[in-house]
Amino acid sequence: MDFGQEIRRRRTALGMTLEQLAEASGLTPNYIGTIENGKRDPSLSTVMALAKGLRTQPAELFGGVEDLSAPATEAGLLFDGAPDDVQDAVLQLLRSVGKRKLAKTAARAVEPRSLRETG
Repeated sequence: MDFGQEIRRRRTALGMTLEQLAEASGLTPNYIGTIENGKRDPSLSTVMALAKGLRTQPAELFGGVEDLSAPATEAGLLFDGAPDDVQDAVLQLLRSVGKRKLAKTAARAVEPRSLRETG
């Protein structure tokens, strides 16, 4: 996957239009479109602006394509694109699930061995 395709993939994963990315990055929609279509190679300052607009690090826009399909990465992209109130709700849910799992693990750790073997 080339740089332009990666920009488009991340932009669409975040549910952003060209216009929204342009506004977030300080670039024009037309210019971003030419990069996505492989007609222009971006300068370093453009890469930095696109990374800012996509809420990621510039290095994330290059290479490591295999890792980008991982569920955690997809979840991260979707999370970053969500409104603040949705992010807060998701974090609260994850913390609740994490605490519950931690409590179960702790309970099993202190449970007498005889109960663990029978139950």
